[in-house]
Amino acid sequence: MTRAGGMAARWGRAAALVAGLLAWSVRPALAHGITSGAPQLLDQPVGQYFLSVWTVPVPAAVGVLHVTIALHGGAAGGVVVGAVIEVTVRNASGAVLATAVAREGDTNKFLYEADVQLMAPGDMEVEVAVKDPQAAGAARFALLVGAGAAPGLAPGAVRLAALAALVVLLLGGGLAALRRKAVPHAA
Repeated sequence: MTRAGGMAARWGRAAALVAGLLAWSVRPALAHGITSGAPQLLDQPVGQYFLSVWTVPVPAAVGVLHVTIALHGGAAGGVVVGAVIEVTVRNASGAVLATAVAREGDTNKFLYEADVQLMAPGDMEVEVAVKDPQAAGAARFALLVGAGAAPGLAPGAVRLAALAALVVLLLGGGLAALRRKAVPHAA
């Protein structure tokens, strides 16, 4: 193999490695457009509809609880849009701690989303109420809310740092190869 051919192969492997690391660093969205999340209810009957609910963060912690809701079924059997859905969080004694009305999703119009502020850790009950004249009803699930994680790195920070380090190493290797090529060899 010639020196130029070996260099091209090396750069090809480096480009493949960078592309692979970049693909690894971008987290794909899961089914239904949910970017991670714990399934709390799946196809739970509510009136003539079926309700599925996911929550983020996993595990639940003091702060903002993001609730994603899918509603389907009814007479047509498809996805239900335009429903009014309310999310209520109660503590162990039944006192209402927070309430939010779910809105249609920003990225996926077939999902509803609500953000609920959780102020204290403990055992909670979350009620998701569908307030539709044709199929009103509610479903509930228990949720253990932790004290919250200590501040740390964002989820993608380690991957981004690894990608940046790899790019620096590859650029340094490329510059070193160019310098070697520029230096004439003594015969």
